[in-house]
Amino acid sequence: MGATRRPRRLEWWHVVALGVLLLQLAMTITPYLRPGPLGAVLWMFRADQLLWWGVALLLGLAALATSLLRRPIRTRWRLIGLGLIVALAVPPTLPLAYPSSHADRPSAVDFRLPLDGPVTVGWGGGTPEVNSHVVAPDQCGAYDLLVTRDGRSHRGDGSRLSDYYCYDMPIRSPADGVVIVASDGDPDMPPGQLGGGSTAFGNHIIMKVADREFLFLAHLKPGSVAVRQADLVQAGQVIGRVGNSGNTSEPHLHLHLQDTFDTHLGEGVPMPFSRYRVVGGGRVDRGIPTGGVRDGQIVEHDGDDPPPDGASP
Repeated sequence: MGATRRPRRLEWWHVVALGVLLLQLAMTITPYLRPGPLGAVLWMFRADQLLWWGVALLLGLAALATSLLRRPIRTRWRLIGLGLIVALAVPPTLPLAYPSSHADRPSAVDFRLPLDGPVTVGWGGGTPEVNSHVVAPDQCGAYDLLVTRDGRSHRGDGSRLSDYYCYDMPIRSPADGVVIVASDGDPDMPPGQLGGGSTAFGNHIIMKVADREFLFLAHLKPGSVAVRQADLVQAGQVIGRVGNSGNTSEPHLHLHLQDTFDTHLGEGVPMPFSRYRVVGGGRVDRGIPTGGVRDGQIVEHDGDDPPPDGASP
């Protein structure tokens, strides 16, 4: 009887797995070169877990079929190839902060906190520990604002929207600007029910506040949007009320600043607030309040809104 033919060290699926892994590595590294919209697109593909898990599964099945046809099944090189396939599935699960082209250049716009009274920063800041949004190219500088009392965001069991302390609070425009989008008509979702609305933002407003700077305010209460497209808005003006529309787990105000009103190609712009006080701390003339599930800062607007251009204080 002839000797069993041993498989070559490298098989076709080794080459494919290595090539795909190098492609994934390039998608991760390139955004750090600050290429603008290209970086945002590459990052979204890099972070697509279903895509990479699907690719890893297909390569794994191909490797298994090849190994069954060309025994022995277990060899050192096949184990190395299996490691390459497993490596494909890991990077998309890592909560890496998107390296926006604007990361080192915060907006120069004078922003005020959009809610009056003590406000808890659920998410805010530049790291995954304090802001779950940092992984998204367009929302890497986002805030989620709500109201808490004794560490809780609601009274009772939180089954009703009216249980939430921030629900129906007036939203004030954080800055002067012109309304680009004013979307209303989506219903409030029951607390804990995700995925409602015509868009993930639900009822929302998009304002242009400076050249290549667009402010998004999302999850507004239905019927509360008080501005229309092309309206000129002043800082401090009431433009809506806190709701629970769109893809949201509980009532809160989401806001972020990006360099285009296209949600798929935009890059986030750091958005400092002016004239606020940190509860238990001091007054901040200009800064980025930080969030966190258990230790998000509680902040409060502390000062008059700036007068319109050309007006006297």
